[in-house]
Amino acid sequence: MDPAVLRDRRRLWYTTYQFDRFLSITLGRPFGIIDESIRVELPNPWVTIATCRPVDELSPDDKFGIHSQRALNHLFKMTHLESEIMHVQHSQSWSVKIAYPRANYAVWLQDVGPRLQEWYTTIPEINKAHPLSIFACQAYWDTVYNNAILLLHRPNSMVSQVSAESLVISFDASCKMINNIKLLQRDGRVDVLWRAVHQLFMAGLSVIYCLWHSKDIRDSLSTGSCIQTLQSCASTLFAMSETLHGAAGCRDVFDTLSSATINWLITYDAEKVQQSRQQFEQQLNDLLQNVQPSKRVMPSVEDGVGGGTAMSAMTDCFAFSELLSSAAQWPELQGMVLGMDNVYHDLA
Repeated sequence: MDPAVLRDRRRLWYTTYQFDRFLSITLGRPFGIIDESIRVELPNPWVTIATCRPVDELSPDDKFGIHSQRALNHLFKMTHLESEIMHVQHSQSWSVKIAYPRANYAVWLQDVGPRLQEWYTTIPEINKAHPLSIFACQAYWDTVYNNAILLLHRPNSMVSQVSAESLVISFDASCKMINNIKLLQRDGRVDVLWRAVHQLFMAGLSVIYCLWHSKDIRDSLSTGSCIQTLQSCASTLFAMSETLHGAAGCRDVFDTLSSATINWLITYDAEKVQQSRQQFEQQLNDLLQNVQPSKRVMPSVEDGVGGGTAMSAMTDCFAFSELLSSAAQWPELQGMVLGMDNVYHDLA
């Protein structure tokens, strides 16, 4: 068969396969093409060259064509990985059969993670892509990678228990996706708008879910950064809905959920500040009780510093500094000196 015809047929096959996976993963439907039945090799990028010439003699268009096909092949590999992720997750709800064994999810999770990382590290060089190509945008590749990470770790109906580590990974991947899709939208580099809307919407929902269910995530981030992430997602969805009117539903739902989450975060932050203040006052009271000030300098702790509480001691900077300075001095040696005088008197 003519190599050019074979290449075109392979490209057509993998384009159909990729579209099937896009629809199935996005809509949550079964795959129309089973991975085990696929024996088609990836298209050969070098077939685009009419004559066999050294690489240094290739024209810029030839080089861009080679890079474009290499990038497409890399995306086809990611589609295989996403298909595997969905297959294993769905298989967890199957009844155990000899013909359809169920994968060990924990072992498989440790295996697929390094393969996803390897895919990310072997992305074709973006500086060799055409400047106007989507493959020249690092934000595009980061979005594809983090979408797979989110697909792997986000809560789903097939995996009942989500670990704290998976929540942290999902939150981090979601935040990166929101930022990257925002950059692509701002620069007009979104390739498939409806898919980007779905990915952004799922990333935003994952951020909200992780904030509500993980205290560690809330405590590790400032309230301002969380609000900024939610507002970035909402504003990008609003901009996309101006072009794709079908995204208005996602925009309205996320706006309602994010508003409720922001109000809750503000309340949670206020309670945390009040709790921190109370803990600080308690620590300060404990400090003042442990310190033994000199009676020449300060009154006792029971009498209060400056006639007030521990916080009033903090406000009276001079009194508090004198208290700490007095506590740092050597203990009074009056009793010790008297004891030595008695010894000398006995010796005399």
